[in-house]
Amino acid sequence: MTKEEYKTSSYKAAIISGSHDEGKLIEISSIEAAKITSKEILVKSVAYAVNPTDWKHIVYGLGAKGSVVGCDVSGVVEEVGEEVVGFKKGDIVSGFVHGNVQTRTGAFSEYVILNPITVIKYDASKFDTDKVLTTGIHPSDLLTTFEGAASVTLGLVTVAISFSHSLKVDIEKSKNSNDYILIWGGATATGVLAIQFAKLIYGLKVITTSSPKNFEYLKSLGADETFDYNDKEVVSKIKSFGKGSIKYGLDTIAFPETFQSLYDATETTNQVHLDSLLGLTGESIKTDASRKVTYGTTLAYTALGKDVTLGPKTTKSTPELQADYKLFWETVLPKYIDQLKSNNLKVLPKGLESANEALELLRQNKVSGEKVAFRY
Repeated sequence: MTKEEYKTSSYKAAIISGSHDEGKLIEISSIEAAKITSKEILVKSVAYAVNPTDWKHIVYGLGAKGSVVGCDVSGVVEEVGEEVVGFKKGDIVSGFVHGNVQTRTGAFSEYVILNPITVIKYDASKFDTDKVLTTGIHPSDLLTTFEGAASVTLGLVTVAISFSHSLKVDIEKSKNSNDYILIWGGATATGVLAIQFAKLIYGLKVITTSSPKNFEYLKSLGADETFDYNDKEVVSKIKSFGKGSIKYGLDTIAFPETFQSLYDATETTNQVHLDSLLGLTGESIKTDASRKVTYGTTLAYTALGKDVTLGPKTTKSTPELQADYKLFWETVLPKYIDQLKSNNLKVLPKGLESANEALELLRQNKVSGEKVAFRY
């Protein structure tokens, strides 16, 4: 598709159908092509990955009928806005977009409009553009395929905000060598990336929770110690192991009960920084007023520079958040991107029609320790 054809054409996209019936959350439709602004890029999609936020936006009524579904995409740059630097036509990229809420753009589409601040560019010499992952399960691997690249961007944006802004971890590894971070839910898509960030980029020691079947996998990513989150004594065991050295805590599951466990497991540390991926703070749980605890409220959408309202809560995209995130995303992350691994992948058959199956797998909690991906 040429630039002029794109301006006047329509293209295929998975949109919110208006139904909440099983297997009918989305429908495939032709949507009118929107023109990019001078600050955006246009990407020809190759692969997609599904996140819990996708089905929740649909089922909980956060996105209107007709909105383009999806947040995670990988592909090839088709067009670059005049003010954009660092990208050119033909670049291999993955991107995160606030999908499920607009008709102009969303990930599960033939073409996707992206803000460069949530886009990752890959080294073409290390990327296997010809490799297509077959339908089925694929182990965690370096980000060298379109399926793998599609699976990480939302998670990377989330963890970048959490570590650089919400938790304010010092970027100098030497200053973190004696400190632990407790990551509750290490086998989640975000947890897998957070473990790697903590160890590879920040030099932290890592404690995490998961089911026992994932212990060895998480240790291969950098976890120093793993605990079974279904163990009734898990909190006391973590406190005993940490011995007051757990300086940071990240709850990737983000239920009040998991955030309470994170809080309780770090109570022997004099001062601790805690973060939840759904905006939970001390007001959401039982706390001890004598403790010195700071709370983050990480939400990936705020990286796009706008305040975000989900239900009754609004999360601010402050100038400080923007500065911390931008500095990390543009100057730190590129140094490590070719060392990071994707989640384990569950690949579905090619075609936007697979979006319905992917959304149901997550809605019905049929996926554990894997990221669901499929191609255009």
